[in-house]
Amino acid sequence: MIERKRIPIWAAVPVLCALLLAGCSGDKGQEKKEMRSISVATVSEAAYTDTLNLSGNVTPVETANLSFKLDGKLKEVYVREGDSVEMGQKVAELSMEDYSLQVRAAQAQFRAAEAQYATAKMQADTDAPSKIAQAKAQLVLTQKTYNRVKALYEAQAVSQSDLDEISAKLAADSETYHQALEGKNMAVAQLEAAGAQKDQAAAAADKAVRDLADTALNSPMKGVILKKLMNGGETAAAGYPVVVIGRTDEVTIEVGIPDEQINEIKLGQKAEVSVYGIETGFEGSVSGIGALADSNTRTFTVKIRVKNPAGVLKPGMIANVILHTGSQKSVLIPLDSVLQRANGSVVFVYDAASGTVTRKVVTTGEIRGNSIEILSGLEFGEQIVTEGQFLLYDGDAVQLAEEVEP
Repeated sequence: MIERKRIPIWAAVPVLCALLLAGCSGDKGQEKKEMRSISVATVSEAAYTDTLNLSGNVTPVETANLSFKLDGKLKEVYVREGDSVEMGQKVAELSMEDYSLQVRAAQAQFRAAEAQYATAKMQADTDAPSKIAQAKAQLVLTQKTYNRVKALYEAQAVSQSDLDEISAKLAADSETYHQALEGKNMAVAQLEAAGAQKDQAAAAADKAVRDLADTALNSPMKGVILKKLMNGGETAAAGYPVVVIGRTDEVTIEVGIPDEQINEIKLGQKAEVSVYGIETGFEGSVSGIGALADSNTRTFTVKIRVKNPAGVLKPGMIANVILHTGSQKSVLIPLDSVLQRANGSVVFVYDAASGTVTRKVVTTGEIRGNSIEILSGLEFGEQIVTEGQFLLYDGDAVQLAEEVEP
């Protein structure tokens, strides 16, 4: 008989591990011998246009709160929110009955004042001068008579009573003449007072007519009704808005610019504007630059004005604005060629002499489209791996599939 010896399982473990390690070592060695295919691009300086891509709300270039100058009951509001209106179009109206009565009363007062003025003018221009002329003529006649009687009295041809009688009449006629002169002055004063009353009545009549016209509320611009605040039948107070209107033949887009870039923005600078759902783009220009940064966002408000004659851009839309801040030069490489590792951003550089790749740590800048800016870590003329880089290790041997010129 053949005696079989049992081998404890703990004694077989090292052998199995050795076999497994040998197998893994052989596979890894075989894997290292495989050469991966890559594509490369040569590092060089590239020119690009620096742009700001921003979003903002479309707002009317001008808005107005339309209100009545008068108190009154609203007869009707003729517009709804979103309606387009023309300049001068009636948008609301007050009840006119009370203001029509005021016009009639004011016009009647004006006619009465006008008649009183005409009477005063006749007295000042006709009656008073006539009385003065009569009184003066009588005074001149009496003066002559007095002179004759006095001469006769001195010649002792007439008595003292005759002289006294004519003297009294001369005094009376002189007083009548002076009263006629004062009457002229009073007539002129009455004429001036009547003229002032006439002017006051005319102004009151004009105001009543204006008030009647102000019962109609007309649009001061061509635009869109943004908000309707009151309806027919309600009582409107003078100065309280009834509707809010916005001028939309031009619109403004407000965007926020970071403080580190605000000095690159200039008045009149062109901007590209687009709105989701509208196929055509628009051209705008910078019409305003804020002088004070927002305390929360630390951005400056910049206004972009866009012509909108067809009214395609509606208030409240979200617009995308692109501002070109100038051309610059930098090292740009494909975004996918940069890999993120524990020690930072890395790229693989291809060495044509040895046919291997070397991993390099780089400092990245801004992402521009499908490219990324490299601030340091690469030199001009180096060839970076743009395809096949995800399975590479530092020092791997590779085969070049194609060489891509930037």
